[in-house]
Amino acid sequence: MSEEEPAAVSSDAKEDGKAEDATDVPKEKEEVKGEKEEEVQEEKEEEVKEENTDKTTNGDAPPMSHAEDKIAESDDEGPTDEEVAEIQRNASGGTDPSDTEEEPPAAKTNTTILIEEESDDQPHLFPPVDNRARATSHSKMRAYEAKRRAAYKQKLASSSLYWRSFRDLLNASVEETERAESIVKGQAVANEAYAVAMAAAYEDTFDDDGKPVTDPKKKKKLFETRMKKRAAGSTKMLSLSEAAGAIMSSRQTTDGTSNAGAALSDLSSIEQASERRGSLLASVIESHSILADRYDEHSTFLREEIIPPLFQLCENLIVEVETIEKLGDAIIDELTAAEKEVADAWEDYYKTAVKSLGGEGSSASHRKGASSTKDGPALVENSKDVWIAEMHYRMSVAFLSACWEKCSSELSKLFSSMKEIECTRRFRLREILLTFLERQERLWLGLPSVLTPVLKGLTDKPMDRSSIENDVQSSIRLRAQNLQREDVERKSKGGHGPGPGLAGVDPGDGNFELTSPLMSDLLFKAKVIEKKGHGMMTSWKTTLAVVTADSFLHLFDMPTTVKFHSGSAPEVAFHALLPPVIVPTKETIAKHGYPKISVPKAWCQNLTPTESIVLPNSTISFQDEKGNSAFEITETVFNSGTARKFFTTSTKKMYLRTVTREETIDWIAALKAHK
Repeated sequence: MSEEEPAAVSSDAKEDGKAEDATDVPKEKEEVKGEKEEEVQEEKEEEVKEENTDKTTNGDAPPMSHAEDKIAESDDEGPTDEEVAEIQRNASGGTDPSDTEEEPPAAKTNTTILIEEESDDQPHLFPPVDNRARATSHSKMRAYEAKRRAAYKQKLASSSLYWRSFRDLLNASVEETERAESIVKGQAVANEAYAVAMAAAYEDTFDDDGKPVTDPKKKKKLFETRMKKRAAGSTKMLSLSEAAGAIMSSRQTTDGTSNAGAALSDLSSIEQASERRGSLLASVIESHSILADRYDEHSTFLREEIIPPLFQLCENLIVEVETIEKLGDAIIDELTAAEKEVADAWEDYYKTAVKSLGGEGSSASHRKGASSTKDGPALVENSKDVWIAEMHYRMSVAFLSACWEKCSSELSKLFSSMKEIECTRRFRLREILLTFLERQERLWLGLPSVLTPVLKGLTDKPMDRSSIENDVQSSIRLRAQNLQREDVERKSKGGHGPGPGLAGVDPGDGNFELTSPLMSDLLFKAKVIEKKGHGMMTSWKTTLAVVTADSFLHLFDMPTTVKFHSGSAPEVAFHALLPPVIVPTKETIAKHGYPKISVPKAWCQNLTPTESIVLPNSTISFQDEKGNSAFEITETVFNSGTARKFFTTSTKKMYLRTVTREETIDWIAALKAHK
C-alpha cells in the first residue's frame, strides 16, 4: 500500500467522523428537547396533583384525568429515587429541597397579635365551639339523661317498693308481738276471773245474778240475808254456803293470823252438812275448789313468767322498728331529693342549651370575647352560660351516684340488721309461746282437740335461719307485688311524662359515663389564678377562673379549709369545691333523731361562681411591662331595682393576676377570643 492511501483513508475517516458528528448533534438536541418536555409534563402532572389535593382537603375530590386513569390502571410501581430527586431539583430551580431552611414554628406563632382583638378576617387562635359541636354534645347529653333517668327511675322505684314492703313487715312484726302480748294478758285476766268464779262456786258466794261476790262485807251481808230467809223453817240447819262462809271468815282474823281451832270446828261443820245433803254435790263442789286453785296458779304463772318477757320483747322491738323506720325513710327521702336535684339541674341545662342552639333569645353576640376599648360591640343583657348549667347537671349526677352508693350500703346494713332482729324476735316469741301453750295444755287437758293442732303447728314450724329468711323474703315479695299493682293503678289515672326534652330519645344512645365538667365541650379555658377587688383595702385571693364557650368568665373562690396557690392544677382545685356526701346512718338517727331533708340542698354552694363576668360587656386593660402579670377587667353591668330608674348600667372593676407575663398574655387572648 502506498503512503497516499493512508492519507486518503484518514481523510475519508475524518469526513466520515464529521458526518457522524453532524448527525449526532440533532439527535442530542432531540434528546434534550424530549427530556425537557418530559420534565414539563411531569411538572404539569405535579401541579394537577397538588390542585386535586387542595380540593380534596376542602372537601371537593376532583375526578381523575385520563392520564391518571391510566396510571391507576397500570402497575403501582412508582418512580425511582433518582427520578424523584431530579423532579424535585427541577421544581425548586435546581436546588435540593432538603437544603432550604424553614422558619421554626415558634417564630410563626410568637407574635404580638395574641393581645389584640381577633377580627373575622384573622385566623382564630382559639377555635370557637360551633353549633354543630354544641348540637352533638347536646344530643349526647340528652341520650345520657334519657338512659340515666330510665335506669335510676326503675332503681329508685324498686328500692322504694322494697322498703315499703319491708316497713309493712316491720309493722306486722310489731303487731304480731303486741297481739301475742294481748292474748297472754287476756288469758291471765280470764284465768284469774275463772279462778274467782270457781272459788265462788265452792264457797257459794254467787249473788242472785250469778256474779261472784268477793268483798268480805258483801259476803257477810249475803250470808245474813240467806239466814233470814231460812229462819222461817222448823228446823234450822247450817247450810253448806253458811259453812263455807264460816271457813272463809276463819281464815282471816283481826291480826292476820290463822285460827286453827276455828278452822277445824268449821271443817267438822262442813262434813256434817255434807252428810245431811248427801254425796252427789260434794264431789262437784270439791272439783270447783281444785279448778279454782289450778286457774289461780296458772294466772299467777302468766303474770310472773310470761307477760314480763313478752312485754320487754315488744317494747324493744318497737324501739328498734322506730329507729329503723326513721333511718329507712330518711335514706329514701335522701335518694328522692338527690334525684329531684338531678331532674332540676337537667331542666335548667336543657332550657339554657336549647336557647344557645338557636332557640328564643339566642344571639351570636353572646359568644363574642372582650374588647380592648369601651366603644366595643353592643352590650349583652340577660346572658346565661350553658357550661354552668351543664356542670351543675354533671355534678348532680355524680352526687346522686355517690349518694346511691352510700345509701345502698346503709340500706343493706339496715335490711341485715332487721333480719337479725326478726330472727331473734321469732326465736324468743316462739320460746315464750311454747312455754305458755305447754302450761296451758296442762290446764286444758279436757280440750285436746282445740289445743293440740295449735301446739303441733308451733312445734313443727321450721325455725332455722334460712327458713326464716326465706319466709321474710317471700312476705316482702308478696307485699311488694301488691304495692306495685296499687301504684300501677294509681299512675294509670294520672301519669307523668318522661321529662323535658326526653320524648323520643333512645336510652340506648346514653350508654356512656359522664366525665368531669372540665372535660366539657363548652369549657374554653380553666386555670387557678389570683383576683383582687378595685378597693385599696382588698388583697389578692386565689380563685379558679373558668372561661366558657358562651363568653363568660367565672371565678370560684376556694374554701378556707384547703390551700391552693396560683398555677395549681385546675382539676385538683375543682375537686376541692365538691362537698362530702353524708347520708343518714343508724348512729345519726339515734343521736339526732329524724333528719330534715332540705331541698334544694347546699351541696352545690361552692360550685356556684363567686363572680360571673359577661365578656362581651367587658374591657381589658394591660400594661405590658417587664415583670407585670396583672391586668384590669371592667364589666358593664345592667342595674336592677331602684338603681335602674337613675342609671341603666354601672361598671364593676377587678384585677386578675397569673404567675408569669406570658400566662397573662395568653389569658388576655383567651378572654378576647371569639368563642
